[in-house]
Amino acid sequence: MSATQIPTDPFTQRLQQIRQQIAQGQLREAAQALNEVQKQHPTDPRIALLGMRMADKAGNPAAAIQAARKALELSPDWHVTLVELAKLLAEQDQRDEAMKLIRRAIDMEPFDTDVRVAAINVAARAGQPDQALTWARQGVQNHPDHLGMQLYLAQALLERREFAEARTHFEAIQQRQPQSIDALLGRMACERAIGSPERLRLLADQALAAQPGDANVRFWHDLAYGRTPATRPDSAITTLFDSYAPDFDMHMVAGLKYQLPRRIAELLVQTWPDRRFNLLDLGCGTGLLGLYLGPIEGHIIGVELSQKMIDQATRHGVYSRFHRVNLRDALAATPADHYEAIVCADVLPYVGDLASVIPNALRVLKPGGLFVFSCEAAGEDEADLVLRPASLRYAHKASAVQRACEAAGFTDISIEDLPALRMESAQPLPGFLVTARKPAAA
Repeated sequence: MSATQIPTDPFTQRLQQIRQQIAQGQLREAAQALNEVQKQHPTDPRIALLGMRMADKAGNPAAAIQAARKALELSPDWHVTLVELAKLLAEQDQRDEAMKLIRRAIDMEPFDTDVRVAAINVAARAGQPDQALTWARQGVQNHPDHLGMQLYLAQALLERREFAEARTHFEAIQQRQPQSIDALLGRMACERAIGSPERLRLLADQALAAQPGDANVRFWHDLAYGRTPATRPDSAITTLFDSYAPDFDMHMVAGLKYQLPRRIAELLVQTWPDRRFNLLDLGCGTGLLGLYLGPIEGHIIGVELSQKMIDQATRHGVYSRFHRVNLRDALAATPADHYEAIVCADVLPYVGDLASVIPNALRVLKPGGLFVFSCEAAGEDEADLVLRPASLRYAHKASAVQRACEAAGFTDISIEDLPALRMESAQPLPGFLVTARKPAAA
């Protein structure tokens, strides 16, 4: 079956109605309707694809994959069935089969933009960024007016530090869509990296005039004029960690020699050998701390902005629940005297200003509770808070953090220098680990 052969008869209209029911969450009604149409047309692959959508909507990925396989079995040469199964498999980290199927689809329909976009997304999700970039280049060449593909290409090139080519694509997008803030922000990142301060300030002024309330715009405007923003915008952090999620554990632990979660887990077990404590894991990411810690006689609550990171952390089965919110808001909304331990591992470099974080952590801890967190290190001859230009992460001065903990009311404050929090560009990244205790009740 090909896309041109899909009929527009009353039966197809009925399938569209069922699809709308699924989208609206009317799953019981949709299931009844699917059973009826299945009896009438038992070999129509579109019915199996609707079953796939229904299972996916219900949060049952195994059933969704089973339905997609049925659709492919019914119509093995229809690119739609290949694409839908490939997308599902990529989401479940069944990467090899996903790539095999999406290659078949793109070979079958090389000029179909929907297939091309799906292929790019599957390759990126499957940990094959080079292939995703190749398909994006081909897509932009074949469809120069497809702004979504060109924006993906520009942002991928920016991430790979191919600034000149990325800038060319961002500029092309702006010519056709002058109101695109994404393109304008991308151009600013390129100009900053290339070293064009005057052009950067001009673009920053344009962006601020167009979107004065946009947190990303205000962040980049501060950078353009040499000011240190207090924090990075939530949306920027979410986008960053969404892209990291599929390979985060392997990349951090194996590639960057990141051992901090293991170290903190050991510290927590030493402090509570009976494992009877409740833990707030701020910026939990893919749940590496929970993985190393294992089950405890209490609750582990994860706080994370990236849903894709949460999806990965859920698989460990040790977190009681997750809150998708920034850690400042999470702390502010948590009742006092609530947790025995709060951990914030390799997160504060993305947060910046700790003025509200440290006092609120003290408030949320139970008397005698422990706050454990790490920072990238700024030199004692630098400012208390430094935004590193290459990484756009914050470094903190250890003495300033010590003073902030003391001012908040923490005791037993220990700051341990770590010559290598992890590796970055094949070089050790210096930092420090802080443990601070809330005074016990009198």
